[in-house]
Amino acid sequence: MFKSQSKNARIGVWNARLRFVFFGVLALMLCACFDSAPKADQRLVAAFVELRVAEQLYGGDSPMGRLVRRDVLKKYDYTRESFIKACDKVLDNEKLWMVFQVAVSDRIDSLLGIPKVVPVQKKGKK
Repeated sequence: MFKSQSKNARIGVWNARLRFVFFGVLALMLCACFDSAPKADQRLVAAFVELRVAEQLYGGDSPMGRLVRRDVLKKYDYTRESFIKACDKVLDNEKLWMVFQVAVSDRIDSLLGIPKVVPVQKKGKK
């Protein structure tokens, strides 16, 4: 009688441990699936926008355009190589690319004085 009770107790403890491990692994998997949204590097966004503005104003090959682009990179503490590396990092990640493009659009709109569109919630919906 005592032998079967202790065997049942051990099985119960084993089942409890197994459930604990199962739910722990399940929780880790869920946490891994819910990635936080990537954020755009605002320094890179600002440098990118200013470089594009300089390219539009002075052209891609003019000496003045090169000087302005060099000054923009220096202003944002980039070298040509580090800027290209930062851009490649964004281009290689689809999620970062989309966030980066939205940030660039927002930056250009703010420079042009275009107000940011805020979605309107309909009454009764949350």
